[in-house]
Amino acid sequence: MKNFTIAFLVFIIWSFFGLWFYHWLQQDTMAMYTETETGNTPEAKTAAEYAKERLPLRIENEAPDIVDSPNVAEANAGLTATTEEGDILFRYPENIQIKKNSATVYIPTNTHDFKYKLNSYLLEHTNTELVVVSKYSAEENIESPNYGTQRAQKIKAILIDAGIASQRIVIKPHITPIEFNLDNSYDKAFSFTIQPLDLKRVENIKKAIPETKTIYPRFSSSDILNSPALEKTLQEVVRVFEANPTLKITVVGHTDNIGNATDNYLRGLEFAKQMRWYLVSKGNIDKNKIKAISEGESQAIANNNTEKGRTLNQRIEIKFSEE
Repeated sequence: MKNFTIAFLVFIIWSFFGLWFYHWLQQDTMAMYTETETGNTPEAKTAAEYAKERLPLRIENEAPDIVDSPNVAEANAGLTATTEEGDILFRYPENIQIKKNSATVYIPTNTHDFKYKLNSYLLEHTNTELVVVSKYSAEENIESPNYGTQRAQKIKAILIDAGIASQRIVIKPHITPIEFNLDNSYDKAFSFTIQPLDLKRVENIKKAIPETKTIYPRFSSSDILNSPALEKTLQEVVRVFEANPTLKITVVGHTDNIGNATDNYLRGLEFAKQMRWYLVSKGNIDKNKIKAISEGESQAIANNNTEKGRTLNQRIEIKFSEE
């Protein structure tokens, strides 16, 4: 009995000691855990500072993904030409500028060679055509044709002068909200797209060109004499240009064979020049769109041996073309 009592007391003492030791270890472990979590140890503090120092560098070098809205895209838009697949042929930092309620276009100096680049591409790719996209605003004055078309026609004329065939240029006015500058200017008005050549459209254009007009005006020694027939011709030509502003005119003077061929050539040229002057001054047609030439006596349509035949041969032809 005595031995049992001693053994039981020893067990109680060691149990108490064991419980105390376990409790002490738990408190020390919790203290270490707390120090690590709060960064009070030298190692934890250094790591936190390192992460803090690296964070701005990571943000600076890893810009977030941005999806351009139409406004952002427009803000970065210079004068651009793209293929139908979206490949960029060229991009200039500056675009062609327009003015509100005006058909005038302003081309920056460092953009002037755009026409040659487009011409070179079209020469190398004969099965393609060029689309001129021209923006205009619903806030602008109502015009017919609209300002988008009028401005694009100015660009088309420049492209034709650079050597691009008129039939391969398509005008596409695009009405869209425009935020004009304080001076009413806007410098993101144009873009170019290359697409497959529409042969049917080209054929329709050829069919739409008006037929040659033949007139028999009367002339004084120094001027063309006005007449109802001449005024009617003028009105018809003006209407043609209103519908097709990119057309050009060749005025051809013809004569009979009275006199020598050289004199008749000069007389026919004088007829053509007077008719050209009449169309420019009375019809307000751009003089650069009309040229005067002479065929003299070389293209007779009637017998010069009769007065009626000679009268028919003394004529003026007005020919329309896209070139």
